[in-house]
Amino acid sequence: MGEISYAPLIEDMVWSYSRIKAFDDCPYRWYLKYIRRLHGKDMFFSDYGSFVHKLIELYFLGEKTRDELCDIYLREFKSRVKGHAPNPKVFGNYFKSGLNYIRNIAPFPYNMVAVEKRVDFEVDGIPFVGYIDFLGEKDGELYVVDNKSRTLKPRSARAKPTKTDEELDAYLRQLYIYSAAVEQEYGKTPKALCFNCFRAPVFIVEPFQEQAYAESKKWLEESVARITAEADFKPDVEYFKCTHLCEMNGHCEFYKLSQKKR
Repeated sequence: MGEISYAPLIEDMVWSYSRIKAFDDCPYRWYLKYIRRLHGKDMFFSDYGSFVHKLIELYFLGEKTRDELCDIYLREFKSRVKGHAPNPKVFGNYFKSGLNYIRNIAPFPYNMVAVEKRVDFEVDGIPFVGYIDFLGEKDGELYVVDNKSRTLKPRSARAKPTKTDEELDAYLRQLYIYSAAVEQEYGKTPKALCFNCFRAPVFIVEPFQEQAYAESKKWLEESVARITAEADFKPDVEYFKCTHLCEMNGHCEFYKLSQKKR
């Protein structure tokens, strides 16, 4: 691959947070998915997240009641979440926590402006597409809410950021990038960025920070430049990630080789 330049193809891409994250997870996964455009297989965690996201969307659009959502969850879980969980305990924990959330689902503390809002915009000339799970309003201010199956922790009060603080900041980059779309459409940035970690359940509210906004834009620019300049797309083989998170593992000769060695 090193002798071939994919820069012309990459330069014509429309970017998304998931596209950049896929490269950070494994450059070879990115190559298989976005250069060769191979079709990935169903994975438990992504299937689960998509399924619950859809149910939350139906609730906030007023299309289904809480009881109806519970019925859909129980009836369709097996057909909608096709990927295999790492083990029965993980499957049970995810199933039960999702059901508990749906049984007790309640409105966010904001008036609804939009749900699953598609945003097509540019950040410093970089074309970007995304979906804002929930855009809310309160007292004239806007709030971006992201539904997360991953359980994040609220920011600590420590002077030195903890690892969970750093994880929170990493996930906030996506919402800061979406804030550019909000600013372009509504003429102002959000008051706060929020995570609805529905499996916990925990609702995290992060005040909007201009410095973090600028840093996220810089991160996007640097990420696109780094991917565009990539030539080798070397694999990052790690058992759990490759087995349970990468939808491309069926096409990956590096993963298959690592399995033979186990």
